[in-house]
Amino acid sequence: MKKKSLKILSAALLIGLSGAASAASTSWSFTSNATSSTSAAGFASQVAEFSSMTYTNGAGNSVTMNAFANTATNAKIEAAYLNYQGSSGLGVTSRDSSTNDEVVNGYLNNPQHSFDNQGAVESILFSFSSAFTMEQLDFGWTTNDSDIQLYAYTSQNAFTTGTILTKDYSTLTGWTKIGDFTGPTDPRLTTNSTYSRYWLVTPGPASDKLDYVKLAGITGSYKPTTPPPSTGVPEPESLALVGVALAGMLLTRRRKQT
Repeated sequence: MKKKSLKILSAALLIGLSGAASAASTSWSFTSNATSSTSAAGFASQVAEFSSMTYTNGAGNSVTMNAFANTATNAKIEAAYLNYQGSSGLGVTSRDSSTNDEVVNGYLNNPQHSFDNQGAVESILFSFSSAFTMEQLDFGWTTNDSDIQLYAYTSQNAFTTGTILTKDYSTLTGWTKIGDFTGPTDPRLTTNSTYSRYWLVTPGPASDKLDYVKLAGITGSYKPTTPPPSTGVPEPESLALVGVALAGMLLTRRRKQT
């Protein structure tokens, strides 16, 4: 068999037997209306509020968001609401948000309608279709301090909103605090090695109470797929590829002999 044919055949085998896929970053922008959303009658008087919002990017990847805040009795966490702030991105309204809304150019401008920790700690839950690592947060608007805390759901137990509701941020079960990412840089890099389908972002720390942001986008990567551990027994697909390769080698050799 000619060397060129051997090289081509070897390359085909390597491609066919390779099962690993490399990770590539993907982003979502929240500076336009959501792909889909669920309207809710929440706590503000002059803004559309949503109990959930889903954004789908150009690559066809979707992320769904919900909001929470520790505004229930004894500072326990209950549902809050997302609101769209135009080119600034997303804010959150919670029970302690002022009903005396300041509206500028059609959008709420009062810091209490940003994503903040004044009065109560607000948070946004991000839900992905598969394991994901959060690498960057983009802000369309900030004022005063703009620290951010990041949590990943790392429990082996199935995720439910019950892992958040009626709890408090200091004793969340199943959640791992990934870090405190202090302001005022934008974008805020949150690169880490943790993968989870569920991420929780809050302004913080709670003792600061001067963190105000509007979230304009996020960037991260899905967990790469890897081939299963070798058991010493070839997969059926691998056996088929090897068979085709051997048949090609024999056919070429016979042609050369004749």
